Order: sequence, then C-alpha cells, then structure tokens
Amino acid sequence: AVVLADEGRYAEAEKSDRETLDIRRRVLGPEHPETLSSVNNLANALLGEGRYAEAEKLYRETLDIHRRVLGPEHSDTLGSMNNLANALFGEGRYAEAEKLYRETLDIQRRVLGPEHPDALDSMYNLAGVLMNERRYTEAEKLDRETLGIRRRVLGPEHPDTLDSMNSLALVLDDEDRYTEAEKLGRETLGIQR
Repeated sequence: AVVLADEGRYAEAEKSDRETLDIRRRVLGPEHPETLSSVNNLANALLGEGRYAEAEKLYRETLDIHRRVLGPEHSDTLGSMNNLANALFGEGRYAEAEKLYRETLDIQRRVLGPEHPDALDSMYNLAGVLMNERRYTEAEKLDRETLGIRRRVLGPEHPDTLDSMNSLALVLDDEDRYTEAEKLGRETLGIQR
C-alpha cells in the first residue's frame, strides 16, 4: 500500500490500507501502534486522492490516541499533528492549519531541535500556508530560514532543499519579484535535471 501511494496509485493503496486496517483493528486492537500506522497510511492515501475531510477524520482519531497514549511531545504525536494540519490545509482551512503547524513546530524545536528534519518539514509547511494566506513577507522569511538550514544540514541537492528553493521562488513570484524568482527557479530546475 505504501509503495502504491508513493507511485500515486492512491485508490489501489486505499483498498490495501483498508484491508490491513480492518485486520489490525480486529487482531491487535484500535490503539496498537501498528493499527495507528495503518490508520495513518489510509489517511495518507485519502489525502492523495483529495478526500481531505475523510483524511482529517482519521488523522484526528490517530492524534487523539497518540496524545492520550504517548503524550503530547512524542514524535508520533507530532507527526499526527502535522498530518492533520496537512488535511486542514488541503481543505483550505488555512487559519486552523497555521495554528496547528505553529504548535507542532514549537514543540519540535524544543524537543527535537531547530534543525531536525521534522521541524524543517513543519517550517516548510507553515510557509506554504502563509503563502496561501497571501502573507508573502512572512512566508519569504520562513522559506529563506528553512532553505538556509536545509542547504547546510541536508546539502544543496537534497529533494527537501530543492522543495524549499521552489517554494521561495514561488513566493518571490507572488511578490512580483520576477527576476529573483526566475533566477532561483532556473537554479532549482538545473539541479533537479
């Protein structure tokens, strides 16, 4: 199912995820880590299909259990928070997504450190929400910070670094700074090629 989802074959992944989840709930119980992993995988497939409300419901279920069983600062709880924010973002509920991304990022910075890949992912996601809220100056600042850390920690050709470069280029474009946007876009494309 995970491989199918990675290939963008979300409907097929969903079918496998549902089968696995049904078995795990029956055999392992609803709060077992493997069951929660299956709930998350199913929600990811639904998110890929653009079925954000359904994904949101499953992410909320997982988050509630993670908070109760593992605590508010466990990495699985933080992952669930980020996933729920992704669903809210997909639904266009930007203010809610922003609030949850910020909460997640604050905990990640404190618990995991400001340069941890999960914290960087949350920074990247938060910048995306800010861009969609047309708060370009804030998005640009956060994109630049994320890009600087990713270049240093992950390297200049890492896929996450390239995502940050692309995100910054898009923000610059939205700010009507076309020359800068084009230059960074071309640099990103050159590395990707």
